[in-house]
Amino acid sequence: MVLAGLGCLIAARGGAVKALAAARFVGRNMATRRFEVPPAAGHLSAAIAVAEGYADADGGKGIGLTGAVNVALAAAYRTDGMFTTDRRFRMVRPLTGHNAFRLLPDDL
Repeated sequence: MVLAGLGCLIAARGGAVKALAAARFVGRNMATRRFEVPPAAGHLSAAIAVAEGYADADGGKGIGLTGAVNVALAAAYRTDGMFTTDRRFRMVRPLTGHNAFRLLPDDL
């Protein structure tokens, strides 16, 4: 889901060719185990709970399932860092007990 969100974002801003280049980059790094992409099935119930908790956020748009999966995965990896340009994560509270997410690259 996160990869789908990334693909949509890059395609919308830079076109399909750039989105495919990004997908190939992620795929190469997954193949060499530099990036670890866990299966999402085990995190789906947590993601649904997060999405439900923020259903009224952003004028009723919510944060969506892709964003909620990011929150669930951040909890699973016990991190407060989120690589995103989506500033709606400023309003989302991490499930890990951290005060807020660090949005990268903005918060570097």
